[in-house]
Amino acid sequence: MDVIWSAKAKITFYSVIEYLNANWTKKEMIQFNQRTLITINAIRKNPEIFTASTRNKDVRRAIVDKNNSFYYKIDDNNQKIYLLTFFDSRQDPEKLIINDLL
Repeated sequence: MDVIWSAKAKITFYSVIEYLNANWTKKEMIQFNQRTLITINAIRKNPEIFTASTRNKDVRRAIVDKNNSFYYKIDDNNQKIYLLTFFDSRQDPEKLIINDLL
């Protein structure tokens, strides 16, 4: 399956990388990147591995680590995975408006 990163997904992914670079070590940056790739590969093999969002059944939340997750959508033909945004789970979940990402 092809993985398509939205502009918002790219921005929020690099925001996490920048945060880790500024506040942690290179090791944590590498681990976050590797965990993200592992999670994406798991979704490629089984697109419905993660549960659907309670707010929008077409969107699923993939957990990367205890602080970070990302939201994704699978196209109707199960040919593409759309990464919508990364989200820090320590934030207020009300800040995330899923419908604006579609």
